[in-house]
Amino acid sequence: MPQPTVEIVPYLATPLPPLRESYPPGTGGTGPRSEFKGALKTVDVIKGLEGDVEKYLKTIPNEPIHPHPTHKYPKFVQAMSTIPQVIKSPTDLQTCLSTLPLAGVSSMLTTLDCKEAGIEPGPKGAQGMDAAGYESDGGEEAETRGHVPKDDRVKPWYWQYSKSPMGSGEFLLMQKGSDKVHLVVRTVNSAAFSGHDWEEYVVSGDYRYNTKSKASWYWSRTYGATTRLDCTHYVLTDWQRWAFGVFDESRAHGYVSDVWAYDKTGPSVMQALFYWARSAIGKPNGFQIPSSSSESSKSGDKEIFTDNPARRSSISGTKPRTPKDPRKVKAANESDIEESDAEDAA
Repeated sequence: MPQPTVEIVPYLATPLPPLRESYPPGTGGTGPRSEFKGALKTVDVIKGLEGDVEKYLKTIPNEPIHPHPTHKYPKFVQAMSTIPQVIKSPTDLQTCLSTLPLAGVSSMLTTLDCKEAGIEPGPKGAQGMDAAGYESDGGEEAETRGHVPKDDRVKPWYWQYSKSPMGSGEFLLMQKGSDKVHLVVRTVNSAAFSGHDWEEYVVSGDYRYNTKSKASWYWSRTYGATTRLDCTHYVLTDWQRWAFGVFDESRAHGYVSDVWAYDKTGPSVMQALFYWARSAIGKPNGFQIPSSSSESSKSGDKEIFTDNPARRSSISGTKPRTPKDPRKVKAANESDIEESDAEDAA
């Protein structure tokens, strides 16, 4: 049967469920990180994103809308019964993301496109009722039985799972029939990228590449991903934490939001992700990328991305490997953040 109508803003307001984490103690190193040769000059914190999201949500129709018949939205209770309740690997994280928040947002993007185009998707009349799953009266053609006919008046949005050249899983927001990537959602392993690392990532100042700062390293990796995919918007998450970022067209300036908790409400993570996706697509009333770093609120002469002596050493088996001189900060390994052995998401 076809899904019932849905109110987009209330649907997206549901907070993400709590999931426990139980990552193994180490992921194995792949050697020092290479030199950064990008154009990134400054990074800055986006101020007032919550207000921007709330303001944007007021522009979304508040009446129930028919969802696209072949791009259904996930029901939270049902989705929760199908995802791992404990995240033990990158694959678990990718499964959780694709099943609930990403599928929910892409389906609402498609639903809103239908509304804006003035289209009530799906077949009409008796044939439509039969094709949509109602009891047949025996009069429909054989090819219409048991499935919903394609409706190409609106191209559905979807998330394409991919891997970076270094093996890290990422989700690309795309529209059926196009190769254009509008937004990339990248994952981090919370066992390797801690809350303190997130604090170091969300800063304002001149960008400084430093192999002994995981935050600096991941700015370079995010820069590389958006450049490789030819998009400007990205999301960084380990499920527990979410950050929404963007680069300007010159790639010289990067911007990132404060860290949002998975269970945040008013607005929720899914509402923010919906807003960020619509902004990346280029829809009206979306986030406006500052024209230059002169509009930012950089933190004076404070140095950022300094050596982090508390960074985790790679672990093999049960015994941690300690640098020869414990007073020296160990250069970061690729797999401290990027999961090079990540498997395809289910």
